[in-house]
Amino acid sequence: MGVMRPGSERYAVDRVLASSAGRRWRGISAELRFHPAGEIPPYVPSFTEIAVLIQGATIVTRHSGDIRQHVVGSPGTIGLCTVGVREDFTYVAKDIDEMLHIYLSPTPFAALAKHTSRDFGAADVRYDAGFRDPLIEHIAVEILGELHVETSCGDILVETFADTLAVRLLNNYSNLNVNPFRASHRSKGLDPRRLQRAIEYIHANLTKEITVEELAAAASLSRFHFSRMFKAATGQSPSRFIGQLRLELAKSLLTKGRSIANVAHDCGFSSESNFVRSFRRVTGLTPGQHRNLARK
Repeated sequence: MGVMRPGSERYAVDRVLASSAGRRWRGISAELRFHPAGEIPPYVPSFTEIAVLIQGATIVTRHSGDIRQHVVGSPGTIGLCTVGVREDFTYVAKDIDEMLHIYLSPTPFAALAKHTSRDFGAADVRYDAGFRDPLIEHIAVEILGELHVETSCGDILVETFADTLAVRLLNNYSNLNVNPFRASHRSKGLDPRRLQRAIEYIHANLTKEITVEELAAAASLSRFHFSRMFKAATGQSPSRFIGQLRLELAKSLLTKGRSIANVAHDCGFSSESNFVRSFRRVTGLTPGQHRNLARK
């Protein structure tokens, strides 16, 4: 969902160090930002914002209604801004070198509510800051890596993260207890029939945009069960499985003489330059070098 730029509602555009703008991410977007010391304008978020301090240390004071928070931040410190809750005042006491802002759309919360047949949404997440959470930190690191080096399946990876974050926030940072995985605890993985349907769908749509929702539907499962059951059956996450297939596809297309730009598009990259960077990181060669060697 490359059009998602919620940070532009509040923060200076020229402070963006890396962004998911232009990527095919669904339900989630992210920005790595530098924040200078000073006051940040008040606003009412339309997305659930998760801010994770990546580099630097600072003190942040913020107010929302009767809530007053004074946070001493170090790498890994997390802050939440809740959908529809006005943040009246925010002051950064010292420059923040790198802060990752993750923006969750209402979509994964709505999907989770439908899956569990319960009445809740993103607004149930509480306004909170100054805590650590190993799962959120891990996801932040993975998202940061995807921002710096795009992969062919980054959209599938972060779509899975969006669902995981929605569950985590509702379980740990609200008054709810949401566990969509109860029904799958006894299952070790997809049965052969379901797995085959999912793999057939992947092969049939390898050059197209593939969503977790579509993969789950092919296997007749919920999106909240599919990814973990697919990994249990194959030993790989859906994104890694598809990524390996797209890498082999890229090599084949390059050898056949397809242009690098066309190969980048067919393999799910937002730009030719991002494809070249990712291909070289994985293979040690540029796409052009691979093609030349394959023709010798």
